[in-house]
Amino acid sequence: MFLVENLDLEAASLTEGARWEQFQIAHLNDDSTFRIEDKSRQIAWSWLCAAEAIAEAVLDGQSSIFVSINQDEAKEKIRYARQILEALRPDRRIGLKRDNELGLELANGARLLSLPARPPRGRSRTNIYLDEYAHVAKDVEIYTAALPIISKGGRLRVGSSPMGASGRFWEVFSEKLRPYPGYRRKQTPWWEVHSFCRNVAEARKLAPTLLTAQRIELFGSDRIKALYANMPEEDFRQEYECAFVDESVAWITWDEIKAVQDSDLTCVLAAGVDDVLVGIRLLVELVRQGEIEAALVAGVDIGRTRDLTELCITGMTTAQGYPLRAVFSLAGVPFDDQLAVLTETMHRLPVVTMLIDQTGIGRNLAENMETRFPGKVHGMDFTNQSKVVWATDAKTLIQQRRTPLPVNRDLAYQIHSIKRTVTANKYLVFDTAANEKYHADKFWAWALALAALRFYSVDVGTGIVQRPDPLTEIDRGGF
Repeated sequence: MFLVENLDLEAASLTEGARWEQFQIAHLNDDSTFRIEDKSRQIAWSWLCAAEAIAEAVLDGQSSIFVSINQDEAKEKIRYARQILEALRPDRRIGLKRDNELGLELANGARLLSLPARPPRGRSRTNIYLDEYAHVAKDVEIYTAALPIISKGGRLRVGSSPMGASGRFWEVFSEKLRPYPGYRRKQTPWWEVHSFCRNVAEARKLAPTLLTAQRIELFGSDRIKALYANMPEEDFRQEYECAFVDESVAWITWDEIKAVQDSDLTCVLAAGVDDVLVGIRLLVELVRQGEIEAALVAGVDIGRTRDLTELCITGMTTAQGYPLRAVFSLAGVPFDDQLAVLTETMHRLPVVTMLIDQTGIGRNLAENMETRFPGKVHGMDFTNQSKVVWATDAKTLIQQRRTPLPVNRDLAYQIHSIKRTVTANKYLVFDTAANEKYHADKFWAWALALAALRFYSVDVGTGIVQRPDPLTEIDRGGF
């Protein structure tokens, strides 16, 4: 095979001791027009597609288009391709005519173009790669646009970890709703990858017959064991074991989340005091340049089972849209530093209202902030009644598509992790599963930011308008 014989794999993958996996060889040997792969995360599928595209560009002058979940991932495909081209044997390498962040053109005319989560358009007979396809918002439009490109030649390669039992990826792979003929279908769970599995050959035979905990204990590497220990089992099965998890009890569904995800949304993500302070300064500049709203609301969740505080900041548009503009995480940060970060947020940014979880360990922080910013910061008790109101409001706004979100796995999983259950006394309860490995701190911080909208609205003519009796409004529920 061309790549096996001519590629310096360690240099191409930047991985010492890199080896070709069996599923990679099977992928490269597949000459079918349609191939779809339900796969574990972190198995280098994106790199594999870039390698295949480079091989076909060098050998046959074949062009390829990649479609990724966001701009950063789109750039990554081209970085992989450039790296792979440079790692080919010198006598098999082809020079570049054009080279930029989202595309390469080889001297023989073959082109590699990388797009962030939008329908592909291009010349016919081009190979199409849809990466992490289950997680893109415009999955139907992307699929519809991709097929005509290969109508006279070229191939379609679709790969993703699942995102619930819905969406076009699930439809094509499972064929539960209608046939999608002509596809080669492949599942690649973690136990088929040497970096995750201690004995791939044995695991391929035995792992499918075992429960998740059993196969993790028997075959898992230390790294995959640590990942499993820190995730709810249904999320782990979906991320690493190719399982389309039923979302019948999820309060906000994957389809609802995908409908509001925007790969072009300006949203600052940061963790740790230093990076969060940098993020605050970036938001200040974005406000000054008019790239985000001049009126913001914020929610702060104080983790009760983990030493983690989450701060979400949402914009307020005159069209009653509420895009998420920042998600800041403070793990293991002392009280004084948390207080300093929240104070900096209020001093530097046009935050008209901040709501802070004052339940338990959050009370001292909330009281200090209320004293520093009277009338703008409010401590909120996490009661079952208040959580019902906040969860209901969040779902209402997301269904109305008024809450644009970034394409971010952790945030999406935390939103999706909220379940609605009915107690024996017929009370509604909104929370994560009882295993408590996943507290959904980001969800509740975001929900608090949305709850802060009850305090203010933005009027086209007069600007920010304070709403009357905001605490009563929160207790009553409804916008």
